[in-house]
Amino acid sequence: MSDRWIITGFGPFRDVAENPSSWLAERSGLPYELLEVSFAGVDAYLDQLDTDTFDRWLMIGVHGGATKFHLECVGKNFVGPGEDVLGVVAGPSKIDPSFPPQIHTDFWADAVLDETMEITTDAGGYLCNYLLTRGLQMFPDKRIGFLHVPRQEVVPLETQLEWFKKLLSQIGASSPNCIDESETVV
Repeated sequence: MSDRWIITGFGPFRDVAENPSSWLAERSGLPYELLEVSFAGVDAYLDQLDTDTFDRWLMIGVHGGATKFHLECVGKNFVGPGEDVLGVVAGPSKIDPSFPPQIHTDFWADAVLDETMEITTDAGGYLCNYLLTRGLQMFPDKRIGFLHVPRQEVVPLETQLEWFKKLLSQIGASSPNCIDESETVV
């Protein structure tokens, strides 16, 4: 039996009107959900997520300073002072005072690094790190990873889709229907 996947991307926030993470999630050919960039939205998604419906979960978010894919390996028990799209500021503080300072994931063990990607250990202090840390905390028996992607102004969406296809294939998510190529960027 093959692994059951879910992919999540984020919606617009701050000056990111069209989030490349949602664009890639929609074209993954795998079950996906688009999350509001809010603590309440992430918590609501986590609360309704059925552990029996997935084996692997790939989270995707945009990283404002990235020029390549960042394969995040560490969720940190910290949320910064950034305001979400609903105006909520959750930090600076620990995400969960009873949880260790950080948690590691081996999700990227099968990825073969090239010039389009790098392993990183800092998923930030905003909703991306919050989602990764909470996901790893709540679902310790699942394979969970976070992928930060560049802004589309830095790396065009078509190029990101090519990188994404290659990465999905490396980590075992490839299938004849894995990537929806029916839509192009307008």
